[in-house]
Amino acid sequence: PGHRAEGQPLRLVLLLEATNKEGVKAWAIQTALTYALGREPQANKRDVWKLIQSIYQSEVRRSFPDQEDPGQSFRRASGDAWEGFVQDYINSNPTLQKAGIRAVRLQGDDFSKYMRALGSGLRPKDVDMFLQGIRADGSVLVFGALFPKASYAERIRADEGASRALMGKGLWSATITLDARDELGTEARPSVKRDTINKGAFHGCYSFNDQTTPGPKVHIVHCTERGMSNPLVRDIVQQWRTKSTSGL
Repeated sequence: PGHRAEGQPLRLVLLLEATNKEGVKAWAIQTALTYALGREPQANKRDVWKLIQSIYQSEVRRSFPDQEDPGQSFRRASGDAWEGFVQDYINSNPTLQKAGIRAVRLQGDDFSKYMRALGSGLRPKDVDMFLQGIRADGSVLVFGALFPKASYAERIRADEGASRALMGKGLWSATITLDARDELGTEARPSVKRDTINKGAFHGCYSFNDQTTPGPKVHIVHCTERGMSNPLVRDIVQQWRTKSTSGL
């Protein structure tokens, strides 16, 4: 997208000058990504992310010249930014809205009560967000768990434990990535990350990087596809249709 992806996103990223609060930095990154993809929907999301990262780190160096590692500031804020983007992406999708499906974050007592009901000892930091829907009788059902990661590094192993625990309780589990570091390899030459996914750590992996090599469990998500041709939307809806009529 080049210069056309900068403009307003650049000004948004400059908000980091106003405060050291990570929440504001994460919001700026998320808003910049959403804005840029709204202007350039055909752009590869990973490339837009890299552009935002470059602008962000340049502004950190300019605003805080004594900070030794501007990349650390981005890494701290970008994880929350990607989670927020994924949650908003799901909750703004017309097909999922029509089905009554939402991505939610359970915290505090809500999380504890749900874990007790499942018979699980997972902690709030173990699960990024859940999928819930409304059954025909009006009752709310949590039927899935989502693990968004802009890049995996070593964190896929931590997510694997929580994912397998929830799958063992009957939930659908998905990892949603930007594959920002091209970490998945190919089916012919899989990385440790892809091998972990293929061996059942999650029901599926959904990459927003157009250059990720797809596979039986690795799917490419294009933001311009809003309906059932979008593999993330399709699989969420199909899982809801199955689980909303089951005894889960």
